[in-house]
Amino acid sequence: MSTTTAHTTANPAAERVDLDVDACACHLYDAECALHAAHQSGVDAWITAATNELHQAVADYLHAVAERSAHPQATAR
Repeated sequence: MSTTTAHTTANPAAERVDLDVDACACHLYDAECALHAAHQSGVDAWITAATNELHQAVADYLHAVAERSAHPQATAR
């Protein structure tokens, strides 16, 4: 037996902001893992690409967190 819970949001914009932060946090984690794997490979081109991806993931995450700060209705996690 499985049950589902209906989710009603009073503020969809705040929920979107939270989802953006969550997605960016996942991307940041994945980029860190990719950089670790690239370092283990020893391939300079992969390390450079993974470093660039991590840099972009950090920038995206910081932007998403700043957006959440601009929406006080968004839940702090």
